[in-house]
Amino acid sequence: MSFDWDKFRDLAEELGQRDDEAAQRTAISRMYYAIYWKARLILEGDGFVFRHSDSSHKQVWDEYKKRGRTHRGAGFSGERLRNNRTQADYGSEIKNIEPLIKESFELAEKILYYLKQIQGE
Repeated sequence: MSFDWDKFRDLAEELGQRDDEAAQRTAISRMYYAIYWKARLILEGDGFVFRHSDSSHKQVWDEYKKRGRTHRGAGFSGERLRNNRTQADYGSEIKNIEPLIKESFELAEKILYYLKQIQGE
C-alpha cells in the first residue's frame, strides 16, 4: 500500500497552528509535498515519463503549465507554492512567516481544487 500524502496535509495544518518558526516552516514544506505528490501521481497515471536530467518538481509544474487552462492554473500555483517551500526550507531569515503560511495553504487549496477538476471529481 502506498503512502497517503494527505497525512502530510494533516501534519502541515497542525504544525501551522504552532507558535514556533521551525514548526511553521515545516508546515509549509509538508503542505508543498502533499500537493506535489498528488499532482505528480496524476501525471504518472496519465503516462508521463520523468527525465532523469531535470528536477522532478520542475517537470511536474512545467508539464501542468503546458496543458489546458485548469492544468495551467495548477502548474502556476504549484510553482508559487514550490517557491514558498524553498524559502521556508532554505531561507536563513523570514521576516514575517504568517503571511507565507497563509498564502501557501491558500495555494494548496487552489491546486487541490484544480486537481479535482482535472480528475473529473
